[in-house]
Order: sequence, then C-alpha cells, then structure tokens
Amino acid sequence: MVGDFPPMDPYLDPDQQPEITLQAIVTRLEERSRHPVFRAFTEDYAAAIPSMHPVSVLDLGCGTGAVLRLLEEQLHPDAELTGADISEKILCAARALSQNSRIHWDKIQPDRLPYRDASFDVLLMHTLLSHVPHTHLLLKEASRVLRQGGSLIVFDADHASTTFAQPDSAKMRELDHRLVSAITTHPDICRHLPRHLKNAGFTLLSHKAHPLAECGKGDFWLSSVRAFAKLIPALGILPKEEGDAWTAHMLQSHEDGTFFAAGIFYTFHAKNGDCVATATHQTSPHSTS
Repeated sequence: MVGDFPPMDPYLDPDQQPEITLQAIVTRLEERSRHPVFRAFTEDYAAAIPSMHPVSVLDLGCGTGAVLRLLEEQLHPDAELTGADISEKILCAARALSQNSRIHWDKIQPDRLPYRDASFDVLLMHTLLSHVPHTHLLLKEASRVLRQGGSLIVFDADHASTTFAQPDSAKMRELDHRLVSAITTHPDICRHLPRHLKNAGFTLLSHKAHPLAECGKGDFWLSSVRAFAKLIPALGILPKEEGDAWTAHMLQSHEDGTFFAAGIFYTFHAKNGDCVATATHQTSPHSTS
C-alpha cells in the first residue's frame, strides 16, 4: 500500500525520476540557496576558504551549482572551481545558471571519483552525505583526491531533527519520519560524521550548528512544504488523502499565523591526515520568526 514504506531517496538517481520530481528538486535547491538565512550558512563556511591566492576546489554533489557560483564571486580569480554530480540533468541546470563562468562541470559515477590522487586543496560536500549509501567509501575517495593537509568542508542537515507541526503530536512524529526518510538515505548522518571522518583518515577541526526555526509564518520551510506538495504524490510518500491533509494544514497554518517548522544544519571542518587540533563547537544564532 502507498505510504507503508518510504520510497527510495530520489537524489540517489535523479535522472531516473519523473520530470515533476526533478523540477521540484531543482527548484528547491535554488530557492533555499537564495534564502538569506541559508545563504548565511554557506557564506560562513565559504569564508574559511583562502581567497588571497589561487586554490583548487571540488564541490562534490554540486547540484545546481549555487555554492560554486558564490565561491566564484569570493575566491581568487585564478582559483580552479570544479563541480561534480551524478545527474546530467541537474548539471544541465547548473550550466544554464552559470553561463560565462570559469566553473568546470563533471558528470561522475557514484563509486569512484575520476580524479588523480591529491588533485584538490579544498573539497566541499554540501548536503551530499545524507544521500550517499556508503559514506565511508566516499570519504575514502575524498581523502584520496584531496592533498594531505587539504580542507574538507561538510555541510548537511540533521534531517532526523526536522519537524513540521501538526495538531496531533504522535501523528506529527510519524509524518516527520516518513517525509524525511523518503528524501534522504541517512537522515541522521551528522550524528555519525565524527566517527566516519576519523575512520577515513580525516582530523575533525571544528563544527558549527545552525538551527533554523520559523514560527507563526513560514518562509524557508514554507518553500519546503510546497516542494513536498509535489514530491508526496510523485514519489508515493503518503496516501493521497493523508498527503493532501498534511499539505493543507501546513499552508493554512501559514495563513492563520500558527505555522511552526524547524531543523538543524551542521558544518564540519576537517583536515586530510593527522593534525594536532582541538575540535570546537559553535551555535549559529540564525533563526526566523
């Protein structure tokens, strides 16, 4: 029966998704990248990348290229910027959004990266690892193509903490689980990342938490609700009546000022190889109401 089990994460093979699903993914990637609070999260970790001299940067799982477009504005003009993704269709959107750009785009396979050892100074994974089945294998590949002492920046959501308020608490928890399980492979990846990084040969230097909550009216999360309105029927996440009821409640709560949705994003900074460092913790004050 539809909705009994979460469908497969559509980000595992976007090119095999129906057009409505693919367009919902592309639209959501671009909408969230333009949101001022979410953009501030990206700008925060982008500021840690050296800009006074050229560096080689790989954005792995680059999607529509929003992060690389930002870096192109901020980094040294001779910086080498490479975006890699498994989806040719999403890369087509990235190319269209970055015409006359110096960014190089690569269609890659999910198993092994097509780059020589120690090819990059900086490697980015922006909302990638929550969609990767074999985290440890990808991190090993990342270590291989990143120079020793190079920087790995991982930004991802703790999807397991994401919630959209519903009148019934028990039902709310069930629906939250079904929704995030349908669009991610590892909803709790951030909680396991320190262990995965260490096992892959990285040294964790710091991490930062970025809570994002909206109360009364929705904005960032309202866009997510509208994306789910398309994904729920397209992916068969919930039975139609249940999906329609969830969407209607979230949209109505925005209209009447009772909206609530929240989640937490994390940034992890790591070095390739052994380094003498102390991991630090910071919490971003960003939230909206």
